[in-house]
Amino acid sequence: MENTLIVFLKYPEPGKVKTRLAKALGEEKACAVYKSLAENVIKNIFSKNPLTYDVHIFFTPADRETKIRDWLKPFLQGNRGVKTQFSPQEGRNLGERMSNAFRQILQEKDYKKRTARRTVTATESPLKKGDEGGCKKNFQERKFLHKTIIIGTDCPEIDATLIENAFDVLKEKDIVIGPCRDGGYYLLGMSRPVPVSFEQGFVPDLFIDIDWSTDRVFEQTMEKIQKNNLSCGILKTLVDIDTREDLYHYSPRPNKLEVKL
Repeated sequence: MENTLIVFLKYPEPGKVKTRLAKALGEEKACAVYKSLAENVIKNIFSKNPLTYDVHIFFTPADRETKIRDWLKPFLQGNRGVKTQFSPQEGRNLGERMSNAFRQILQEKDYKKRTARRTVTATESPLKKGDEGGCKKNFQERKFLHKTIIIGTDCPEIDATLIENAFDVLKEKDIVIGPCRDGGYYLLGMSRPVPVSFEQGFVPDLFIDIDWSTDRVFEQTMEKIQKNNLSCGILKTLVDIDTREDLYHYSPRPNKLEVKL
């Protein structure tokens, strides 16, 4: 498929997930909330996937791959042909991990594009300029345009419809972003490679000098988007579940997340 959805996922282990929420609920209950959130997102994006995007799960920690696959297996079975891959997250902070994930997807797509382009070139003649009053991209270029979106598993309102809407935005925009009420974002997508910092190893500029895990993440990212003259579509603001207040803001009855508090 031409579109890829990256899902960032942690293995649900008490004391390792939802540490801010754990201060109010305790490590076991906070872990149960995270596990329910992650399962909810996975079910949402697979149950109504219109088969227009592949899913690539980037997980942490790296030594929990088998346990993560076993955990998610019931939710991925019968996924109606959605291609799913697993890779460990790599990087010292969230920005590096997201940057590396985008880079891996783009490299995979570029390899497939170049391989397929050689096959197409041998069997298809390029389109000519001037059709329909403009200069069309040739067949190979049009065929292999692809878009990539990344999400986390902290926002219970992410579903296949929202993802599909985000991919629709990328048909017209360079960037799509979904802001969180706490000043972060729950979704970021690109329709093409964005400007990079050569000094920091070809890292996309959107991930550099961001104060991660603060209420300035969305604001700083938008500044980067504007500085680089990128077109951007902004989705509706949703709630990430990081604190007790977030949990009750989303649901006065937390059993909506199948967690007994």
